[in-house]
Amino acid sequence: MAATKNTSRRPSKTAPAIPVDDRFLQDHFRDVRAEMTWRRELEFRLMQFMLIFYPIIGAAMIALYDSEIAPPVFLAVAIGAIFLSIYATRVVTKRIDREHEAYAELAEQVQLIWTYYRLFETGAYLKDRAILPEKLRPDRNEYGKGEGYKRTKELIRVTTGSIISVLVVLAIAKFFVS
Repeated sequence: MAATKNTSRRPSKTAPAIPVDDRFLQDHFRDVRAEMTWRRELEFRLMQFMLIFYPIIGAAMIALYDSEIAPPVFLAVAIGAIFLSIYATRVVTKRIDREHEAYAELAEQVQLIWTYYRLFETGAYLKDRAILPEKLRPDRNEYGKGEGYKRTKELIRVTTGSIISVLVVLAIAKFFVS
């Protein structure tokens, strides 16, 4: 009995053999690194915005405090400024979280490209060492997952708490001084 060839018309469950295009990987690597840089800089810009926002709120409230405004009106404005500060803090910290998540995903792509180019292997490019340190290997799960963004959010929250405290003190003082 002659052997018959078993062919299937169903699509293969494995990926087709697509040749790797080094130029594409290099371009993609540059694009990903540029996007990572953009996202990291956005975090700093958001923090800078908040650090400018607080003195503006504080200066406006001090100017109102020194004015002839009635204490109940000042209290209402202070409460509004407190809610505005809380809202701005929530919006900015949520945006920092979203940007960090995207940053971490991009970092995984960078690690894959580094691994493809064998940048963690001793002797691949340099005689007795690897180009990149072990701590950046994908299995270490450290690259792009730092705690800096948490410190940025903490700074924003602490500063928000401070400005709220100042606003509360000014509101109470306005009632007792006037």
